[in-house]
Parts: sequence; structure tokens; C-alpha cells
Amino acid sequence: MVWRNVRPSWRFVVKCFALTLSLLAFFHFQPLQTRLIEETYLIAAGRSRCPTDFTHVEGNFLFITIKTTEKFHRLRIELIASTWMSEALLLKGRNDRPLVKVAVLSDAVDKSVNNLTGGRMVKSRCPSSHNQTDFCCKQAAEFDLYYGEPQASKWYCHFDDDNYVNIYQLLKELERHDASMPLYLGKSSRGMVKLKDVISGNEKGRVTFQFGTGGAGFCLTRVAMQRIMPTVSCLTGGSGLESVCRKLPGLADDVGVGYVTGYYNITITEVPTMHSHLEKLQILSQNDIKNAISLSYTRYKHFENTVQLSSFHNITPSDPTKFRSLHAFLRPKECSRTITDK
Repeated sequence: MVWRNVRPSWRFVVKCFALTLSLLAFFHFQPLQTRLIEETYLIAAGRSRCPTDFTHVEGNFLFITIKTTEKFHRLRIELIASTWMSEALLLKGRNDRPLVKVAVLSDAVDKSVNNLTGGRMVKSRCPSSHNQTDFCCKQAAEFDLYYGEPQASKWYCHFDDDNYVNIYQLLKELERHDASMPLYLGKSSRGMVKLKDVISGNEKGRVTFQFGTGGAGFCLTRVAMQRIMPTVSCLTGGSGLESVCRKLPGLADDVGVGYVTGYYNITITEVPTMHSHLEKLQILSQNDIKNAISLSYTRYKHFENTVQLSSFHNITPSDPTKFRSLHAFLRPKECSRTITDK
């Protein structure tokens, strides 16, 4: 009754006032989760690198190979193709030249998944079994993808199909090192190893080395790659790294890489921000995650080993590996805009 007695002109004023209050409340009192995500992006933006930060770097800076198998195409390759890989391929260096090249080596090529990678899948001649010698065969094939390039990149890196790679942190780390030196970057999971020399033919010789865990990724400079080529590549006429592994039964592919670099007097440079599924990923802090070059995961029945993001960072539903949430968390808004605008 009271409202009916109010003059029509005053009714209009009251309605406008109520609408204004509603709009102010909507924009000011956003849901807590949304506001926290926004704040997180802004914090990350101050600490992370964006595509424009690398325009001073010469193009063809980095060549990455990823090892996989057919049964993981849908589960893993689709995931990384839509997250960190796609972002890496958009980066441009000096004179607008592509900064990063990526190739995916598998025992089969799935047409639809290959399309997602931009036609970057390559079928190897290696068996699909999971024995160590076959893994060495695949690693040799990965090396040969690099050696087969008409112009070799300054750096070569290997990652597994269950790795999330923060491409900005990786490039930042590589820039810190002198690429004119024979360098081998990785994260070792054990101390020095000594094995008999099967390369030179000296039966009494020994090779002392450390190796970077393949599940965390490892990188080599072009100089180092050229030095080890006679032993690891199949393009030189032999079986490459596979031959070394056959002479040392049970030698894993990442151990084989360390063995060969050790033979050529290339010692590993430790990079603690590379992480594999062999670590307890749950104990990594939010800061550790932001600074990480590589991360991984393990999911087997009731066992789960994934990074733990705060509740407001798990912004992507149905994300068991945490890769999609990681991708959103680690990429600042400014970088998103830059990539979209390119």
C-alpha cells in the first residue's frame, strides 16, 4: 500500500538507486575464489617471464623431443599438446623467428592426436615394449631427430610424456648458461656411478659419471650433442645409444645418456628445479611450483602423486594430473593477452 502511494517519479528514482547498489555489490563483492585467482595471477605476473621477454634471443634456440607410446596418446599427448607445448610453439625470438621446436617420438602415429601437435609426431623403428634396451633405442631416435635438423638448435632437451614443462622457466635457466660449452643439465637421483668402458674397447677401462633422471628431463648444448654424436646417433652407421645399452644389460636410457656424457668428460650440471614422478610432489610449496622447470605425476589405482595446489588454484574441474590447473596457475594474464594478440 505504501509503495502505491509513492509518486511515479519517485518510484523511478528508487528503482535506479536499487539497481545501482546491486551493480556495485556485484562488482565489488565477487566470489572469494574468483578474487583469489585474480590476485594469484597478478602475483605470478610479477615473477614470471612472458613471450616478449625473449624477443632478444636468436631464433631456433631450443629443440625439444618428447618420448611416448601409442597407449598414452589420448591420455598424455592430448593433454600436453593443449597446455605447455602449444604455448612453447608460439614463442618468437629475434626477427620473429620461432624460438622452440618440438617433436613427439612414438611407436605409432595417431592421425587425430598428430593433428593436435601440428603434425609433429614421428614414428620410430623401435619396439613398443618397456624393456630398457628399447627405451635406449627410442632415446637414440630422439637424438637423431635433432641431428637430422638442417640447422641444429643451440640447445636440445628431452622430456617425457608425463612432464609439465614451464617453458618460461626452462628458457630462463638455459639463458643462464654458456651455450658455447659442452654442457649437460639435469637432476640426478643418485651419486656417482662407475661402469666398465664399452665404448673405447679398453676392457680394463672404467667410466665414472652421474646421470640426469629422464623423468625430470635433461638438456644438452649443441657443442655437447656434437661431441657425443659418434656414440649415440644411428646416423653414423651403428645402433647408437642402443648399442651401448646392449653391452651393459639393464642400463636404462637416462643412465645411458649419463654414461656417454661421462665418457666424453661432460659432467652434469645440477638443476634442482627439474622434478620427476620419483619425488614426493605433494610436498612442493606453491613457490616451488612457480619456480619449477618440469613437474610430473603418478596415478596408479589408489596411489596418487601430484602437485598440491591451494583450493582456489584448482580451477579446472576433472583434472587428475593437475596439468590444466597448473597451466592456468603458471601463466600470468599479461602473457595470455600477449599470446592471444599475436
